Amino acid sequence: MKEPIFKNEEYQRKFDEDGFLKIQLLSEAQVDELAQMRMHYFPDKGSVFFSSSYLDDFKLKTEISDKICKVIAEPLAENFTNFRLIGAAYLIKGCGKHSEMPMHQDWTIVDEQQFYAANVWIPLTDTDEKNGALEFMKGSHRWNEALRAPTLPMSFAGLEENLRPKLTLVPAKKGEVIILNQATIHYSKPNMTDEIRPAITTGLISEKAPLKFHYWDKERNQIEEFAQEDDFLLRFENFMDAIYKRPLMGTSQRFFDYEIPRWNEQELNQLLGNTTKKPSFFQRIFGTA
Repeated sequence: MKEPIFKNEEYQRKFDEDGFLKIQLLSEAQVDELAQMRMHYFPDKGSVFFSSSYLDDFKLKTEISDKICKVIAEPLAENFTNFRLIGAAYLIKGCGKHSEMPMHQDWTIVDEQQFYAANVWIPLTDTDEKNGALEFMKGSHRWNEALRAPTLPMSFAGLEENLRPKLTLVPAKKGEVIILNQATIHYSKPNMTDEIRPAITTGLISEKAPLKFHYWDKERNQIEEFAQEDDFLLRFENFMDAIYKRPLMGTSQRFFDYEIPRWNEQELNQLLGNTTKKPSFFQRIFGTA
């Protein structure tokens, strides 16, 4: 059984059930401090989408991460237990129809049968449907145990339009944060306001969890698993290119065969609970209605 990461039992129960949870965490002063730091480092970032993870300067990314974690460490410690942080970054959602964040799940970075891996998402402004509040597929973290990595397709690939009407929109106020299981399917609409939507992402994992990263070696048709240090998410250079290549950091642990799970529409409907009632045992035997 996994060690809990929430001190509040009801928070833990809700997180385990839904795969995400919104709580009040930061004071107005703390949010303002984080927002001012963002303005210091990235005053002009208003493009479609920007993350400080995309920077090539590891030293600068580490500096930013450390400063963010310094602000949020105490509030997190008041609410969480048995955890450690593995880096933080600014996320800046630009304006317009091209600012949509596609539906996705975050990477598998721990053994999820034994440990938790979560993303603490901190909006630096109020979020709603107009500026791209996060949306979640409740319970989707429990749907299967598929590995998730940049080189691997999502199990629901091609079925996004089936999922979209089922998503739960979660508006958030400044000071509130959303904790999401890395395996939970999530999405955000385009920001259709005239103001950027700045936020912060922070990795939070079980205290004893070893970190790992997976790479699909297409030539061997096998998965290569790498052990990683806690700062590995900050170490990618040329981020959007490097994540699709064999990683330069970490230690190769093993290769293994893996059948990539892909849901069809019927399987997805079963997960969503949209199927008609199954016939009883006697109906199957005797063909009665």
